[in-house]
Amino acid sequence: MNWTRLRRWRYVAAPFAVAAAYGLLNMWPEGSAAWYAGIAIAGVLGLAYVIEEVVWNWQGAGRPCTHCGHRVSMKSFSVSNTCPRCGKQL
Repeated sequence: MNWTRLRRWRYVAAPFAVAAAYGLLNMWPEGSAAWYAGIAIAGVLGLAYVIEEVVWNWQGAGRPCTHCGHRVSMKSFSVSNTCPRCGKQL
């Protein structure tokens, strides 16, 4: 699986999913089917984020850069904000 492409889609799909969940939660009365759909969308987004973090930590090789896909090792107590390969913002 091409993780770089998947991460790019996440940046496109997540805002729409958040907007849909927010709209459903605010437009429909609490306890309705649409309101529960908004809760489900928000829950799936949260779960997907946690699963992604667990996968990156479990692999131990670092996270891929969103631009070039190069694995960037995140060291404890330090901040990396540029990719060593392409030089773009992480």
